[in-house]
Amino acid sequence: MQTDMADMTPGELTERVRTIWTEVLGRSDFSDSDSFFETGGHSLLASKVMARLGRSVGMRLSMQLIFDHRTVEQLAGAVYAQVSGQNTTGRPETTTA
Repeated sequence: MQTDMADMTPGELTERVRTIWTEVLGRSDFSDSDSFFETGGHSLLASKVMARLGRSVGMRLSMQLIFDHRTVEQLAGAVYAQVSGQNTTGRPETTTA
């Protein structure tokens, strides 16, 4: 489900992140401000989230994003900034599959 980011709003990206988390975690009883790692997520699930999210937005995303931005809101904002050409971490951009 790849989408042209030029057509996606921040709200739509937040919804996409929430949907991916729900699918990967196998539950939907979390808020957009809950930490991925406190809602049952771990590093292997985080890699699934980032791979799916990267496919969804059409670019490879750094695994570090989910460790630095642990909530739906934060991760959506960071991904939106990255695909818009902004680096939100201050570090060189690295990618993983």
